[in-house]
Amino acid sequence: MWAVVRPIAGAVAGAVAGAVAGAVAEAVAGAVAGAAGKLVSAGLRSEVITYDMQTLQAHLLMPYPSSSSSGSAASSTTDAAGSADAAAAAAAGGGGRPPQAPMRSVYALAMSSAGTLVAAGTTEAYIRLLDPRSGQKVMKLKGHTDNVRALLLNEEGTLLLSGSSDNTVRLWDLGQQRCVQTLNVHTDSVWCLAASPDFSVVYSGGRDQCLYATHMARRKAWLLAREPQPIRSIALANGGTQLWVSTTLSSVHGYDIPFEYCGTAVQQQQQQQQHSGQLPAADGSSNGPAAERLGSSGSSSAAAAAAAVPAGGRTLSGSASGRAVIGSSPSMRLRGSFDPGAGGEVPLLSPSVCIDGAPGLVALRVLSDKRHVLTRDSAGHVQLWDVLAGQPIQQLGQVDIADMERRLFRPLYVESWFTADIKLGALALNLEPPKCFAAECYALDLGVRDVPDDQKVNLGACLLRTALSKWAHEFSRLHMSGAPLPGLDDPGADQLPHFSDQLPPAVVSTDASGTAWRLGANAFTGREREGEHIPLWVAEAVLRGLLPYVKELKSAFVLLPAEGSGLPSLLQSRLNAPRILQVMKVANYCATKLAELNVPLATHEVGLSPDSQHPPENSGKQFLELTCNGLAVPYSMSLATIKKFIWKRSDDVVFHYRTLDPARLAPFPNFQLPEA
Repeated sequence: MWAVVRPIAGAVAGAVAGAVAGAVAEAVAGAVAGAAGKLVSAGLRSEVITYDMQTLQAHLLMPYPSSSSSGSAASSTTDAAGSADAAAAAAAGGGGRPPQAPMRSVYALAMSSAGTLVAAGTTEAYIRLLDPRSGQKVMKLKGHTDNVRALLLNEEGTLLLSGSSDNTVRLWDLGQQRCVQTLNVHTDSVWCLAASPDFSVVYSGGRDQCLYATHMARRKAWLLAREPQPIRSIALANGGTQLWVSTTLSSVHGYDIPFEYCGTAVQQQQQQQQHSGQLPAADGSSNGPAAERLGSSGSSSAAAAAAAVPAGGRTLSGSASGRAVIGSSPSMRLRGSFDPGAGGEVPLLSPSVCIDGAPGLVALRVLSDKRHVLTRDSAGHVQLWDVLAGQPIQQLGQVDIADMERRLFRPLYVESWFTADIKLGALALNLEPPKCFAAECYALDLGVRDVPDDQKVNLGACLLRTALSKWAHEFSRLHMSGAPLPGLDDPGADQLPHFSDQLPPAVVSTDASGTAWRLGANAFTGREREGEHIPLWVAEAVLRGLLPYVKELKSAFVLLPAEGSGLPSLLQSRLNAPRILQVMKVANYCATKLAELNVPLATHEVGLSPDSQHPPENSGKQFLELTCNGLAVPYSMSLATIKKFIWKRSDDVVFHYRTLDPARLAPFPNFQLPEA
């Protein structure tokens, strides 16, 4: 797969496109143990892979390699500087994944700070605990009823928080291998978690756009803020007194956490600083009681517990005592929900810091010419792009993108030659052979002048040459004695659409080893070798004009006299022509052959409106009329377009010809945007 990613103005597409073939497991989750120099990643194909950043080795933890003896996991290893896909392939192919094992995506990962424990949340609704040193399965935690979307381990690796698409957050005691507390604070899927170091306060966010703080020992929770979009990630900073939040938008918000919502350790530290004169009191008057440490003896009274939380807090159903949850009796392992009548409302926090990003793209429409694309960003602005130039060519304002697609629609059929996506918030075009070479147009239609009217341009090859023009010319100079390059050095090539030098797109692909790479279109040096860095099929198309075999880009059609027209049949009625051939040339051919049979008929161009059917007045000539399926045929259409919008069948297109009668014009077709 070859991808061209066009950054939007002010933004950088800094990640490898998920559609690039060979990208490791289409990674969607990751975790880091910085002190141990380890990293773990996972993705949609159920692999969990750990990386030792000192030895540059990758170890496969999931799927579990089979063992003929004990059945325990033994990790596969490959060079992390290459592709960890090799490790995945080793497990999936050579005796790795059992044939009957289902493929489960991994959406959440967590790793202990020492790098000795990895937790993986899957679409099975389980949490699997793995030892990355031995590859052994440690345990499997059951309790969630839907996909596990977020995981968080404490510093010691003894407690685990999990968030799920079942709308709950669960706290697990790994020593007991069970859930000890369940929080039902969200109304939709929980996507991210953060917690104070002692896990006394848990912060959660998700699809419901809500950011909650929950005091675990007090069983109190507060809605801190509401974001305009689903919350994708949260992180604590500044010693646990600030919370950063990112959503599906490109902006990032920072919230200052009030004293009463901070974790126990943070509150104690602040109180010590206040007593020593380093900080003012949190409420301006008194320091307030310290919150009970999670896992303590539980000796605090209920009154003291109530005094330690804000009045606006909402109580989780169950006992209101201040006894600890972790290590307590089974009756204290609460699975309650909010008591909606408790405490009233708390004013929502406003961001203290906002880092604005450029609006990311959130919607797209590929137009019928397969050259122009409509996009809408998160601010509602719609742009019209020329994919061959890799840039927007018109700003359409805050309009409805579906309505704009209808307004810009014109009946034109071009074979799909790329797929477009906006996963990165930027427009990405993905090319894959041989499909990417399935579309052609005439050079004249691309604005190239002084070339033969039958000179064709392959759209996929044109885009590849545009993206790699710098590489191709430098490579030719270094390795091909400066030989001219087809399509790049041809007459009129400088008139073809080209990328902007000010903001060129990025090219994304994989090298021969399967390692993904990304490089700006103007950053190539010519030393990138074909077959090693540049895929061979790309190099062949760009350097030598050799395209992979594609289905013949031609269309067969039949010319027959209309019933009752009195016109003769042509000597050759079935013909083949390029499917991009305009019907005007078919009409001219038909008129020429009829003239050879002593039937002189002139042609006039029929456009895309019924008014264009009428011939010029007082010309003194008789004119030819072509119909298809009983409808008038616009002469500006191509054979492929006629087949798509008028003939609407898979067999040869049949045209009927007759002498045009202004009083009996054929019905004009009604062109509408096809249903998606």
